[in-house]
Amino acid sequence: MPKIKGHINKRDMKDKKYIFNASFYTTPDYRHQWEEWLNKDLFPFVAERVPDSESEVFQVLSEVNQDMLVFSVQFRCSTNDQLDYIRKETVPVFNEFRARFGERVTNFNSVLNKLD
Repeated sequence: MPKIKGHINKRDMKDKKYIFNASFYTTPDYRHQWEEWLNKDLFPFVAERVPDSESEVFQVLSEVNQDMLVFSVQFRCSTNDQLDYIRKETVPVFNEFRARFGERVTNFNSVLNKLD
C-alpha cells in the first residue's frame, strides 16, 4: 500500500485551530485509487494555495463501519480566512472526485473549530 503523504509540523499545530475536515468512505478495493487521488490531487492543490496549512490523515475505527474504510483528512489553518479559502476553492476538486469515483468512494466535508 502506498504511504499517504500528510504535511505536518507538530511544533506549529498548536497555532492551527481551524480545521477543514474531509471524511471519506471506501472499500479496500478502492483504497489505493483514493490514496493516489489524495496525494496527486487534493494535497498538492491545498498546499499550493494555502502553504501555511498542515494536513493529517486519520482512519476512523468504529464497529458501525462494517466493511467500509473511513478516513478523516484534516487541513489545519491558522486563520478563519484560510479555512474559508480551502472550503470554497476545493469545490471543483471535490466535484471532480465525485465524478471520478461516484458511489465507490463517498465524501462529505465539515469545519471544525478547536476549543481552547
